[in-house]
Amino acid sequence: MKNFKSTLGFLSLLLFVTSCQEKPKENTAGEEENTPPTAEVMAPKQLISLDKADELFKNYKQRRAESIMKFETEMQEAGDKAFVPTQFVTFDINVMKDYIAFVEQEAKKGGTTVDSLRIYLGNYGDLEKGWKKKRRNTVFVVPAAKAEGGYGGIYIGDNGKALLMSNFFKKEEDDEPKSEASFIPNFNSFLYGNGSLILNDANNHPPPYGDF
Repeated sequence: MKNFKSTLGFLSLLLFVTSCQEKPKENTAGEEENTPPTAEVMAPKQLISLDKADELFKNYKQRRAESIMKFETEMQEAGDKAFVPTQFVTFDINVMKDYIAFVEQEAKKGGTTVDSLRIYLGNYGDLEKGWKKKRRNTVFVVPAAKAEGGYGGIYIGDNGKALLMSNFFKKEEDDEPKSEASFIPNFNSFLYGNGSLILNDANNHPPPYGDF
């Protein structure tokens, strides 16, 4: 009987020690409850109403798009498809996210911080082939930051530093014979250059009848 009680006591002690060493089960539900909620993003003060957007769209159509259509129609060749002016440009939202992350990364490597994006208006001209681009308006995006003691649109130079686009064009002007054409900025070197941070090649569209 004494041996039985000793054995029983030993087993009880062993079970107690073993239970103390067991890891508590993970309470995933509790962790989810304790996870702080993502901070809600406040609406930018630059938002405009639907009515205001409709007003801007109609103003552009009346004051710009109709004039563009008349101008381009007069320059069309026989058999060309009817020209319809571009009235909006689409960038994939994931492309924009990647683009912003990329220019911030490259600017940081180049010793500066991008603090704004400039959206330039452009035109593809006669050289582009296909109805979707030929002579159609477009936009391209240029990151702006402090560089070379000034501020403006930037690119990454051969030295890996962030440089001002304006200084690049001044150097081009200094290297070329002075002519009227030499004073017109040529963005092609940026659109396809290794140091370019300019975004283009969006989808250009005629009036979006489903929106306005």
